[in-house]
Amino acid sequence: MITRSIIALSLIALSTINPASAAAPTDRLNNAECNVPNYRNSWQDDELTGNVKLAVLVDAKGNVQDTKVISSSGHVALDKASLRASTACKFKPASNGSEPVWAQVQYNWVLN
Repeated sequence: MITRSIIALSLIALSTINPASAAAPTDRLNNAECNVPNYRNSWQDDELTGNVKLAVLVDAKGNVQDTKVISSSGHVALDKASLRASTACKFKPASNGSEPVWAQVQYNWVLN
């Protein structure tokens, strides 16, 4: 019997979508804490893998207000799990009461 370890996901990229925006310095968006969703056993049987790139709307308090899939993994289950996890991301609050800004988060779902 072959035992395979699973890396549920890795948060591999955080960046602003509009880096020219003065209201959203990249340092506050680069220091996010995000939950890692569980890789379900049923997904292992189907060997679901892929990358999910998301846009997250971050308010001045550092909370995620909205999420959108920019690039799908090709698997609805992984995309939905990534969306759910990203809503719990916590960013550094803005120091100047700035407007909400879009940032990118990418999850990489792999089997080892």
